[in-house]
Amino acid sequence: MLKEADSYQGGGDVDGEAGGKVKDADALFSRLKRLVKSDYNSKGQVAWRKEAREDFDFDAGEQLNEDDKAILQDAKRPIVIFNRVGTTVDSVSGQEVGNRQEVQFLPRRQGVVKKNELLTSAAKWFRQQCDAEDEESDAFRDLVVCGMGWTETRLDYEDNPEGDPKVDRVDPLEMVWDSGAKKRNLVDNRRLAHIRRNVPIDEARALCPGDTDQPFEDADYNVSWIGEEGENEKPHHNDKEERGEDDEGDKCVTLVRVQWWKRVPAYLVLDPTNPENILTLGQDEFNALSEKAKLAGGSLRFTKTTRKIYRQAYLGNVLLEVGDAPCKGHFSFKCMTGKRDRNKNTFFGIVRAMKDSARWSNKWMSQTMHIMNTTAKGGIAVERGQFFDDDGQGEASWAHQDQVTRLKPGALSGANPKYIAKPVSQFPQGSFELMQYAVQSHRDVSGVNVEILGMQSSAGQAASLDLQRKQSALTILQPLFDSLRRYRKEQGRLMLCIIEYYIPDGTLVKIEGPEEAQFVPLIKKDAFDGKTQYDVIVDQSATSANQKELTWAMLQQILPVIGKMLPPATWLALLKYSPLPTSAQKDISDSIEKSQQQPDPEQAARDAELKLENDKAQAKIATTRLSRTRKLRQCAARRRRRRSLRNGAPFKDWVLPAAIERVRRKLAGADDGNRQMVDILNAVLTDGLPAVEAACAEAIAHGVHSADVVLNILARQRDPAPPANILTPAALTLRHAPIADCARYDNLRRTI
Repeated sequence: MLKEADSYQGGGDVDGEAGGKVKDADALFSRLKRLVKSDYNSKGQVAWRKEAREDFDFDAGEQLNEDDKAILQDAKRPIVIFNRVGTTVDSVSGQEVGNRQEVQFLPRRQGVVKKNELLTSAAKWFRQQCDAEDEESDAFRDLVVCGMGWTETRLDYEDNPEGDPKVDRVDPLEMVWDSGAKKRNLVDNRRLAHIRRNVPIDEARALCPGDTDQPFEDADYNVSWIGEEGENEKPHHNDKEERGEDDEGDKCVTLVRVQWWKRVPAYLVLDPTNPENILTLGQDEFNALSEKAKLAGGSLRFTKTTRKIYRQAYLGNVLLEVGDAPCKGHFSFKCMTGKRDRNKNTFFGIVRAMKDSARWSNKWMSQTMHIMNTTAKGGIAVERGQFFDDDGQGEASWAHQDQVTRLKPGALSGANPKYIAKPVSQFPQGSFELMQYAVQSHRDVSGVNVEILGMQSSAGQAASLDLQRKQSALTILQPLFDSLRRYRKEQGRLMLCIIEYYIPDGTLVKIEGPEEAQFVPLIKKDAFDGKTQYDVIVDQSATSANQKELTWAMLQQILPVIGKMLPPATWLALLKYSPLPTSAQKDISDSIEKSQQQPDPEQAARDAELKLENDKAQAKIATTRLSRTRKLRQCAARRRRRRSLRNGAPFKDWVLPAAIERVRRKLAGADDGNRQMVDILNAVLTDGLPAVEAACAEAIAHGVHSADVVLNILARQRDPAPPANILTPAALTLRHAPIADCARYDNLRRTI
């Protein structure tokens, strides 16, 4: 509700942070340090980091920990690892690469479609400048593996003073987020931190130079309060005794970059100079405008509300730097999340479910190989000193096929041999079934079947069934791709903000049109007028590999039917959906356009011949109509001259329709048959030849043929249709219908 400015009693700075001035750096540092440590050391994030490292190990093929390897080595068993986890992760990540999406900006006002095209092209240009698709594909792979993928979108001013677009993938293990955030993609995140390890000290000094009068010491740049020893994340130290005096440039430190938002008071004020405009002012701006209004003898109409402001700080052992966030109203870091573990309040990918099956399949394979190795040649039991010539040499050479084992005379011959064969150990019953079950469980627990992996070996499976099974598997994986879609929306809003506020006006952006790509200047006043808002739409990119393949497969089914009816311009539009390379599409389109500009001589001759035939047919029809009309007029004129009607002179040689000709032949025997025929033919001038022919056919069907009957039929055809019956209202319906009975009147008279 709007109030008068005089009724508001507030004033002064709301917060030193909001005003851009840090009143107490130590207090702010203590607060941020406490928040970051509480999030970093939260039970959920500690467990997630430990599990995420293990997930990345499984993806890289390290699927046995050191304890398992030591047990296998002590038992002299082979260490065997078949990395099926990495193949599954590659398959899911490949689905994202083959089905990439594009971001479009649709204005919420009518008649500004050009702004949509300009901003959409500007977003494409922004992403192309920094290879955003590749960085986001790497982040999506992190999501598939550990459940979280991070990117940072910003402008880099290091090489270009106007800013180079950057979309960088960030290691998920370097990120710390609000431990209370629960929603997908952490959209309810209140703060986040990026822990950069192994930052050279020179880079840290250049990033946060501090005050020239009181520069920071080297120890101030290093975060010594982060990390847990159990996670092998010991803080970095810069002791000169350890590194020496000469390797100062090789020193590395750990920096923490924190971003957070905070609500501050805001005021929605009616603009005194333009009542149709509403201003959004901060505390200081509102106080200044209120003072001006008082001096002018007026007052402001306003309502108080709140707004979010985004801030950023660099932390070491002290507060190194604090200021506004890189992008107004947004975190520069964006996250995509996988499935949520509600009890731990963390997120996980598909590797988590495959770890047990990977462990056991590898262990069972190792156990099977151990049994095969130990039973490759059966053992024997011998009497000491009675079988081998030399017990030590015989025991060593018995298991080797390429060596000779010397035995004592008579050890193998005779009725009593000096040895017996040891029983051969058998494979445990069901061991192969268990190993096969563990291998098949990879697909069951992850939802990635052999069709997605491209390993379907059944030659008899129909292509339609293969496609249906692939789509069913993708349905199971849709939560991951849904998070990616939501990430693109959030990242699209961030790009729109950067384009609006930070990219210089007049920057050349590439516009890809139907002809050729061209660079046009980005004029912000045309795209951003302060009133138009934009919706971020995420759609399948028409140039993605799988999308082009599916679209072209559908076109192949309908093009044989409608292909001949399509103009060349439509063929050019459909050409971009073909799987042909872009260069081949350009050559084909140029060839079609060139052929349109230079028509084919043979086709021109065929068109001319067809036009000539059409002209002849039209002329013949016109001549026939003119001759018929002329004869009818002659007939009407001769009607006034009785002699000319003798012997059927007017229409003796005419070619009449069948029904009219039958009437003429029947009237030929009558005395006034010629005159009746003239009356029938005169009706053609008023009713038309088809109507007269139909009337003659109807008359012959009834067994009559006189002109009066034909003309009567024509008159009935000209009569208007009878009006529709009017339904009688219920109130006017007679309760006693009249009947032809005079006794009813006698009864009525007696009652009176």
